[in-house]
Amino acid sequence: MKNYQDSTLSLAYSLGLGVLGAVAVLAVGGLTLPAVLLSALLLASGAALGKLQSAMHQRQNRQLATYLEAQSGFASEVIPVWKRHFESSRDQMETAVNQLSDRFGGIVDKLDVALSAATQETDAVESGGQGMSILFSKSEQDLNALIETQQASMGNMESMLSKVQGLDRFIAELHDMAADVARIAQQTNLLALNAAIEAARAGDLGRGFAVVAKEFRMLSQQSGDTGRKIAEKVNTISAAITETCTVVRDAVAAEDQSLVTVHTTINRVLGDFKGVTEVFQRSSNLLQDESMSIQAEVNNALVQLQFQDRVSQIMMQVLKNMDRMPEALQQQHDDYLQTRILQPLDPVEMLGELKKTYVMADQHVIHEGGQVEQKNTTDISFF
Repeated sequence: MKNYQDSTLSLAYSLGLGVLGAVAVLAVGGLTLPAVLLSALLLASGAALGKLQSAMHQRQNRQLATYLEAQSGFASEVIPVWKRHFESSRDQMETAVNQLSDRFGGIVDKLDVALSAATQETDAVESGGQGMSILFSKSEQDLNALIETQQASMGNMESMLSKVQGLDRFIAELHDMAADVARIAQQTNLLALNAAIEAARAGDLGRGFAVVAKEFRMLSQQSGDTGRKIAEKVNTISAAITETCTVVRDAVAAEDQSLVTVHTTINRVLGDFKGVTEVFQRSSNLLQDESMSIQAEVNNALVQLQFQDRVSQIMMQVLKNMDRMPEALQQQHDDYLQTRILQPLDPVEMLGELKKTYVMADQHVIHEGGQVEQKNTTDISFF
């Protein structure tokens, strides 16, 4: 109604000015043709100016109405989206804290089960007389006896080694005798050659041959003595080898018996250790399984702790978008000053800028006004 009155007043004011101008012209110029035409022109100009002012005033009113309506719609569309994001962040914090409490409670229960099982197994070992101290003492005695057996066997082996080492001297003598035999054989060959030469020269006389024959006989005698010595030494060596073989057989027999004793003792010791090891192995397996489960629970708990980063990220996105509000209003004001035309704020633009910052699927669902499904898993989907 007020807008209509303002438009009427503007029209009446313009017409009034036109009438006054026409009257003044007629009063001055009289009823002449030029005066009448000029008066008519002034009246028409006043009427046109009034209509133009009325139209401009109505357009300004419509722009202002559009502006006010856009401002209201802008706030009603943007602020609820912000509110939903903050409410979602609060729900995520509450859910994450509850899940953390449940998970850590489960970790404590599993630790109690593991420790209880390990304690029961240890008590069973101690009460059965298979404690570590008793087992180690008994094992030490068995191993000491094993060491004594091995030492006796080593003594036999050393005696055998001493006998074998004595053969080195006889071997050296055999080498010398072999050298003598070789030398005698060489001289014998030379004498035989000389005897042949002398016999060839003497012909039937053969005196030189007699000398050669005598030497040959002497060498043969020496060869016989050497052969006898070699035979004696061979007999001695044979006896030594026989004795060595006897010692070796005795040592082997003793070593066999020692190995049997060692084998029996080791089996008994290993049997004792095996029993204890199996007990501790069961406990170790249980602790290992529970440790893996605890590790998984702790990892899930650590993932849940990341909710702070997620909530902080969402809040920062919304706050940055809220910072755009003063800029948008200022830009609208600047545009109006330049064009004298009020432009409505566009919520689609600001919401589009906010949507571009989303990195999680839940944010897109909330943006569209949907409900986020609560999940038991800790997986987070990123774009």
